[in-house]
Amino acid sequence: MNDKTNDEKLRILQERLAQIKQKNETPVPPRFQREEVIEVSTPEVPAKEKKSLDLSWVKKAVIVGSVAFGIFYGYTNIDFNSLVPDFSSEGIAEENTSTQLKYNFEIEGGQLAIIGSFEEEGTAKAMMNDLVVKGFKADYFFLPNKSNSTEQVYKVFIGPYENIEETNQWKTHIEADAEIVNL
Repeated sequence: MNDKTNDEKLRILQERLAQIKQKNETPVPPRFQREEVIEVSTPEVPAKEKKSLDLSWVKKAVIVGSVAFGIFYGYTNIDFNSLVPDFSSEGIAEENTSTQLKYNFEIEGGQLAIIGSFEEEGTAKAMMNDLVVKGFKADYFFLPNKSNSTEQVYKVFIGPYENIEETNQWKTHIEADAEIVNL
C-alpha cells in the first residue's frame, strides 16, 4: 500500500482541515467571490389582444354603391313618361295616328301580302330568295323608308297582285300569317 504510516496520514489530514477552516474564516476578495443569482419572478403582463380587422364599413360601402347604381340605372334607362297615361285630347289623337300604319309604295297592282318581319337585311333577302325559287313574286323593303313607322325592321312581301282573291290564293300556299296591304 503506502509507505506512509498512520501518524503521517493523520498529520496530513489535520493540516488539510486547518487550511479549509482558515479559508472559511478569512474573507474572500471580491474578484474571487461567486455571484449568487437570485431569480425574482415578475408578474406576467398579458399580451395585447390583436384586434380583428373591422370590415363593416366595406359592407356599408357596397350597399350604398349598389343603391346609387340602381338609382342611376333607373334614371337613365326608364322612360318615366311612358308610365303615366296621357288623358288630354291631343294625346289620344296622337296615339291613334301613330298606331295606324300608312304605307307609301310606288308599285302598280292592287294588294301585297306582308309575310315576314326581320331585324337583319340578310335574313330578309334569304327569305325573299327562297320565295322566288318557289315561284312567288317576292321582294322586301326597309319599313321606315316605305311607311310612317320608325321601327327598324325589314318586311318581306309577295305580290303585287291585281285583286284580293288572287292575293288570298297565293297566301294560302304560305304557312306563315300574312298582312294584306291595299296599294
